[in-house]
Amino acid sequence: MSALLVSMLFLSLAYAADAPGVSSETAPSPGGFADMALVPAGEFWMGSPEGEGYSSERPRHKVYLDEYRIDTTEVTTAQYREFAKATGRQLRQQPCPDSANCPVLYVNWDEAQAYCRSLGKRLPTEAEWEKAARGGSEGRYFFGDKESLLGEYAWFWDNSGRKVHHVGLKKPNPYGLYDVYGNAQEWTADRYDATYYGRSPRKNPKGPFEGGDRVVRGGSAFVSAELCRSAQRMKGPQLNRYSGRGFRCAASTEL
Repeated sequence: MSALLVSMLFLSLAYAADAPGVSSETAPSPGGFADMALVPAGEFWMGSPEGEGYSSERPRHKVYLDEYRIDTTEVTTAQYREFAKATGRQLRQQPCPDSANCPVLYVNWDEAQAYCRSLGKRLPTEAEWEKAARGGSEGRYFFGDKESLLGEYAWFWDNSGRKVHHVGLKKPNPYGLYDVYGNAQEWTADRYDATYYGRSPRKNPKGPFEGGDRVVRGGSAFVSAELCRSAQRMKGPQLNRYSGRGFRCAASTEL
């Protein structure tokens, strides 16, 4: 059975947990951009070259992005809990023991975007996510092409014990981002289209205008090293909640 199929076995029903708090459309924002990395403006190679990865990752193409910020870690359960209480949302029971500092899971795309917007941020575009994950590299991973080094930077199938862990325990990438290759998959802002790279704009692409699925990036504790590459992309139904999926926020620097 492939690692991708095995990972889908971890899909489970969401369980109601924390009682909702005060009803409000937005949670109190702490303000500022603490704990966000600054990714400089410029070009990078997006996607995989011929002979590597999957067809949806091709053609490999150059993309220019304006400067932006992105969270150094995935949003944690403790962070999301405050938002859920303030907005009357439910926080699903988390599978991670002592989950406060684990990435929040069972969050659908709408909830992830609402959390980011409550802080004056947003979900990263697919291109922003990949550029940040690459950390200036052009290889399969930001540290090169050797899968044997992945355990130093990511919780994945071989070392996770089939569970997520606290954020920030592994080594960061050159931009200071943790867990981009493992622990939890991450929602991005873009709609998914397997053929989008063939017509993607060169500057600040934001994905196709139509489609019911969203792009999911990054590996997780439940997938193999092959599914943790910088260019690897998957699709997720917008309302789907998955035990191995979380998110991080981004922000344009002019905000």
